[in-house]
Amino acid sequence: MSLLFEYGKWEPVLKKDELKDFLRTIWQQRSREELAEDEHNEVIDNKYQPFLQFDDNTIRANNYIGFIQHENELIEIYPKVFKGLESPSKNLMLNHIFYWFSYCRKWRFPFNQANLDNRDIETFPELIIFLIANQVSETISTHPFMQYQALEDRVTTPRGSINFNRYINRSLVTGNYHQIEVDHEPFLYDNKVNRVIKYCARLLLNQTRFAENQRLLQEIIFILDEVEDTPVTIHDANSVKLNPFFDDYTLIMEMCKTILNQQIYSHNTYDFSQWCLLFPMEYIFEDFVAGFLETYFSDQWKVEYQKSNAYLSTNPQAFQMQHDIFLTDRTTGRKIIVDTKYKLRDFDPSDKKRGVSQADLYQVVSYAYRRGCTEVMLVYPNVSEEIREPVQFEVPSGFPGSEVIKVTVLEIPFWSMDDFEGLTNNLKSYMKTIIQ
Repeated sequence: MSLLFEYGKWEPVLKKDELKDFLRTIWQQRSREELAEDEHNEVIDNKYQPFLQFDDNTIRANNYIGFIQHENELIEIYPKVFKGLESPSKNLMLNHIFYWFSYCRKWRFPFNQANLDNRDIETFPELIIFLIANQVSETISTHPFMQYQALEDRVTTPRGSINFNRYINRSLVTGNYHQIEVDHEPFLYDNKVNRVIKYCARLLLNQTRFAENQRLLQEIIFILDEVEDTPVTIHDANSVKLNPFFDDYTLIMEMCKTILNQQIYSHNTYDFSQWCLLFPMEYIFEDFVAGFLETYFSDQWKVEYQKSNAYLSTNPQAFQMQHDIFLTDRTTGRKIIVDTKYKLRDFDPSDKKRGVSQADLYQVVSYAYRRGCTEVMLVYPNVSEEIREPVQFEVPSGFPGSEVIKVTVLEIPFWSMDDFEGLTNNLKSYMKTIIQ
């Protein structure tokens, strides 16, 4: 097993060419929308993959965290915020990752802190399988899912509606007048949702080596014994439409889509010897901050995520703005632009710029002027247990009587190896002080 950190050391790898081809295929299988969102300039490059750098027979991680299971080789990639620590606890790193996911909107995981606290799993893929299997087992055991499903059938006793076109083409012309072609929607347990779940459970069962995971997945397959065993694809999962009432099944289907998106098909239908789950940390950090603010500050503040309803230039209309987070006080109308930067600021105490990129400052200031907003926050993750004091830059416009834009640069307690349990309260208290 190889353990990497984002932009860390080069590590040896087996079967470099096969691994590179696998990652390229995974990248190309992702939806066009996700490709366009992640890498605007690389969509048409069939040889491109953003996950790892290759050099001879060594690899180095880029900005994605997660794991890659390639035949008998397992590669785990962890966030760069832990890179400088001496012998960081793997359990704590995994706890942090799933803590961040618990506030994210884009990647919904069957996260349960009790499940994490009571497990004895130290590999990323086995932990993912455990969380999925545990959530699925609980859901299908307590809330079996049945659904009306549209079917085309040939019967002797009419039901539903008769399809006369099929009846003429299939029954009358062959002399089978008694066989009636009908369309009906029976209420079935053997439906597309349960077929997707059962197929994914079999994929994971072939992959896991952990006894508890095997037990949970076999239990799922046993409960779904009446459901037909049939291979499904990501297109089948995407075609499922669920009522918002079934929120627990919506979460499960999202996880199934993630699994099916990563599958490389082979001659063996249930082969899953190669798979990966990889997530760009920039989006996780941004999504986490937005979700945290919405969870604990939405009573006072309207929290808008990825707000993009205005352009820098109005004539012609061009250069669309997209703020990471836009806060508006529900009482006073006070506005704050929050821009997240997943960067480790390494700077000399005498550096007046405090490690802030000039391009980053230009970007947020232009947004502030266009929005008529005088307060901006540049949010970075902490680089150590001790949080550095915020600094403020004042940017006057140069126009007579114009207001000054104040850009507050701060680190937030994004992680803590000493006090993980107190992370929520520490971050809540810190953000409350900064915003007020």
